[in-house]
This record gives sequence, structure tokens and C-alpha cells, in this order.
Amino acid sequence: MDTMRRRTRAAVLAALTIGLTGGCADGKESPSAGGSPSASPGATASPVTPGPPWHDEVVAAPAGTTVGGKGTPCELPVTFSLPAEWKVEAVKGSAKFGEPRVGKALMLCELDARPTGALGFLRVWRVDGVAGGAQEHLKHFLDAYSPDATDAEYRRVKAGTVDAVEASYLEEDGGTVHDRAIAVSSLYGPIVLSLDTSEPAELLPAYQLVKQSARINRD
Repeated sequence: MDTMRRRTRAAVLAALTIGLTGGCADGKESPSAGGSPSASPGATASPVTPGPPWHDEVVAAPAGTTVGGKGTPCELPVTFSLPAEWKVEAVKGSAKFGEPRVGKALMLCELDARPTGALGFLRVWRVDGVAGGAQEHLKHFLDAYSPDATDAEYRRVKAGTVDAVEASYLEEDGGTVHDRAIAVSSLYGPIVLSLDTSEPAELLPAYQLVKQSARINRD
């Protein structure tokens, strides 16, 4: 599991936490980057803050596939767009992955950017048994996932049409681009979506695409 955690934490957008409600499909979209690390803005209107730590000015990557819909490799509580050519692989119940857990978070799905030539992953987790709302679940995930993180800041945002809490933080050995996290509650429990890469700037557009395209799965 140490190897798994090093691999998952080698991320640029390290914890995109999303509370999902549904399945896996195929679609498109365009991202942007960060906002001010205040948790005060209403969830009905996302803050927009260019530059660190949120980089809201980053433009979303073009959408190529929708993840989460019924009958797709990963059926999740929410659907969201991914850039084309990413590999989507279910984790829960897979002999390959076993039962990968970080604290009370169980990994459900892994989205791999390597077929595009980029190094990084988007991973979907379900968080169970934590009291409180989205921010408490997000904080639990980050504490377990990246215990050496520093300068963590939180803000309320929209992940697509879904109310969410986003976190920005630096790894202990981190560079200039902060890792990320968005947390939202779903009817099936809180879900964590983490985009992990050693080249944060390279995958910020993909992160923004996922964040902007999130929808509750109604199937």
C-alpha cells in the first residue's frame, strides 16, 4: 500500500474530491483553473481566482469521453467528461487492485492518462464512516492520503452542477502548483475524485474538464 500511496500521491491535482451519485458514460468539455481558498462563497456561484493556489484561469481540456454512466467500465454516482484516449478501469472488486484503501476511503475507479503520453491518474474513491459534511470527508481523505501536506485551504464551489468543497494543498516536497480536492455528498455516500500526476501543470486542463463537467447520475 505504501507503493500505491506514493503512486497516488505523485499527483499534481492530488485530491479532487467529488460526492457522486450514479454511473459511467462518454462525453466532452473544457476546463479552467483555481480560485481563492476561502470556504465562504456560496455553492451556487463558484469563486474565480487566477494564479496560485487555485489557477482558475487554466482552460479545460477538450472532452472526449464521459465517465460514470450505466454500462461503462466504471459506474459511479456522478458522470463527468474526460479527455480522449484515457484508459478507464474499475478498481472495486478487481483482482488486479485488491481492495485499495486510504484511511476510510475505498478506491472505486482509476482513469489513466498514460495512453495520451501524459503521466498521471484520476482516481475515484468512496469515503465511509466519517461524521460531518463534504468538507469533513475531504479533510479526512487528505489527512490519510497526504499526511505531509501543507498550506491546505478550502472553498465551496460548483463541480459542474454539483455543490462541492474544493481543497488546495502542497506536498511536503511539492513545487509551485498546488494539489487539489473537491468533496460532494451523494445519495450513495461521499466520493473522492483525485487527479494524480508528477506534472501538475500538465494535467490541470484535464482536472478542470472533470470539475466543470460533473453531473449527478440520474440513470
